[in-house]
Amino acid sequence: MSDSLYLHRGQAEVLRDQRRFKVVVAGRRWGKTQTAKTSLLKAASVKNRVVWYVAPTYRMARSIMWRELLRAIPRNWIVAKNETMMTLLLRNNTLLECKGADKPDTLRGVELHHLVIDECQDIRKNTWYEVLRPTLLSTRGTAMFIGTPKGFNWFYDLFQLGQRGEIYRDKDGKRRRNSWKSWQFTTEMSPFIPPDEIASAREDLDARTFRQEFQASFETMSGRVYHTFDRRKHVKECPFNPKLPIWVGQDFNIDPMSSVIMQPQPDGTVWIIDEAVIPASNTQETAEELQRRYFRHQKQMTLYPDPAGSSRSHGRGESDLDILREAGFTRIKFRRKHPRVADRVNAVNRMFESAEGTIRLYIDPKCRKIIESLEQTVYKEGSSEVDKSLSTEHAADALGYCIEFEFPLRKIQVGGRSL
Repeated sequence: MSDSLYLHRGQAEVLRDQRRFKVVVAGRRWGKTQTAKTSLLKAASVKNRVVWYVAPTYRMARSIMWRELLRAIPRNWIVAKNETMMTLLLRNNTLLECKGADKPDTLRGVELHHLVIDECQDIRKNTWYEVLRPTLLSTRGTAMFIGTPKGFNWFYDLFQLGQRGEIYRDKDGKRRRNSWKSWQFTTEMSPFIPPDEIASAREDLDARTFRQEFQASFETMSGRVYHTFDRRKHVKECPFNPKLPIWVGQDFNIDPMSSVIMQPQPDGTVWIIDEAVIPASNTQETAEELQRRYFRHQKQMTLYPDPAGSSRSHGRGESDLDILREAGFTRIKFRRKHPRVADRVNAVNRMFESAEGTIRLYIDPKCRKIIESLEQTVYKEGSSEVDKSLSTEHAADALGYCIEFEFPLRKIQVGGRSL
């Protein structure tokens, strides 16, 4: 069984590569579906395998790949077919299935030999890290990730893994052979797309959308709340200085609990040096984590919590702030009432870059959660309301409680302070 129909040079290069994990970032109509299909068929030609194709939804899996597979595989190769479940049992005893990532719990508990995840930019990253990645462990299975950029999300992170070269140094400085390889293909690289179609798209789209959709460029998302943040300007090494004060912005959302750790610098800038974003956690665990990291410097630490933390909501009648105080955090600054969301957002945006072009806020590259939060928190379409559907806003909220307090856009009377 084979499917070598009209593979162009870029597709052939990807499919020939022997790396375990392949990441293909491509513009629209470059040929992502053909690449994914050929990868699936190649893996399914080996007997006794389990091979999956995963799209963002069940409906997308059916419309993008299921019918393509049925057309490509000879009927005498199919022993059993389930249209509803989109499964094919082949005569070599290999099972080939199409799945949707919209119900990730249904993807657990299997052992896969090969996996293609399509339109990765529209799939939640935990679907890969928590659900699908474990399915490849016992088989040492392979995976291909395909998509078009959509901001600097987890798909971008995977792309970066494949750009480290064949040999790279890990966090401990040890040389490692890279099992990842990534490619970036523009639509123009496909010989099957007429140039006049690309020229037409260039005329119809704004520059940013054209770069993202046709040139496979990772672009800052439109409608971003923290629009002045640019990782190329604001991400740099920000080492901890034990002689400087420590500020901690704190958001009390349970999943995740988010702490953003900062230090004001002598030159008037603020450096984000660390973060503690803990899923399914609580205030006590957060306090313990901060103590573990900074126990020698707790006296120079000031916490800037969500004002909602002053309400008594725990089992013994204590508030989140009571728990922090009991843990020895005596320097706590907060407002009696929540500042307006717009004031918080504008204060953070101004610190990243004022109207005069002044930059006063920087982030260490290890603080990936706050970087993701700043890049991926967007407004609901057509409104000034933050879209909370993806739960990306919590780390940025934590940052905002501190920045708005110390660098307010206008004078606001302090409602709560304990020193």
